[in-house]
Amino acid sequence: MQNPVRIQNQTPTPESELTMQYLRLTLGGLTLAVSIMTANAQTGQRSWIHPNGMRTKAAEPQWQTAPVTGPNLHYQTFDSKTAGTKVSYLVYLPPTYEQSPAKRFPVVFWLHGIGGSQQGVPRFCERLTAAITRKKAPPMIVVFVNGMIDSFYCDAIQVRRPVETVIIQELIPHIDATYRTCATRAGRMMEGFSMGGFGAGHLGFKYPELFGSVSMMDAALVDIHVMQGRHADVFRRVFDGKEALFAAAHPLDLVAKNKAQIQGNMLIRQVVGQLVGPNATFHEELVRLNIAHEYTPIEGIGHNMLGLYEKLGDKNWFFYTQAFRLTQP
Repeated sequence: MQNPVRIQNQTPTPESELTMQYLRLTLGGLTLAVSIMTANAQTGQRSWIHPNGMRTKAAEPQWQTAPVTGPNLHYQTFDSKTAGTKVSYLVYLPPTYEQSPAKRFPVVFWLHGIGGSQQGVPRFCERLTAAITRKKAPPMIVVFVNGMIDSFYCDAIQVRRPVETVIIQELIPHIDATYRTCATRAGRMMEGFSMGGFGAGHLGFKYPELFGSVSMMDAALVDIHVMQGRHADVFRRVFDGKEALFAAAHPLDLVAKNKAQIQGNMLIRQVVGQLVGPNATFHEELVRLNIAHEYTPIEGIGHNMLGLYEKLGDKNWFFYTQAFRLTQP
């Protein structure tokens, strides 16, 4: 078993303040204001809180998001019988994809945070292209999934938003049928930031037969109190307001339930910025279960997607190399 990482003395960010961590997101050297969502616990009416303190009605989740463009990045849709409409996704194809028509590539399924913003994706892809070109990272396909703003990557019970089913039963087969993928668990990674980190753990540990690696970036591993409070609307819509359903979907429960399939058979990493408390708890549970994993706290970076990757440096690219080593010639 990997030696557990010593947790430094630091004050964990209270999970009751989770939504306040979405106010600002630094992309490269540019700090962007980001809206956050709250809900009236009694009426369920949702609104966005902007950094200037003004409230406005939240946009409804859409199966087709606005296109985001960038080098090697493509906006695509596919027909979903489950959703009853077309569903969008972004796909990054490595520079060698067209140059090597006989080659197959591993796939990262990347899950965004709450609010659904994918504006940082082009910059992430630029860095990935540079790493692949310099042979620091293996050539890979990255699929940026539409998580419907606040799904926590679960099927909603009270509304028709079967996000989990669309991903597992439709999106993954569609990607394997459309692109030259390594269509094995060794060739698939589930990765996500914030709410997407919860989703990566939820889907990766629930379906260990599909994924050989899981990457959780400052994962919003919220507990029941935060879900019932800050995310009361999500708790009602997605989990029917039932503690047992939320617990059954939580990575903490799933990793214990599927320990036999995960232990020694999956590459796992946690990278932690601001959400120290719940991630430390999850790390301690993995240690207790004797499940090897990487745990990397990064101080002073905040809840910052691109900042976490930047601080990891070459260690980030090495993780992908390790994860996909069995798919490389």
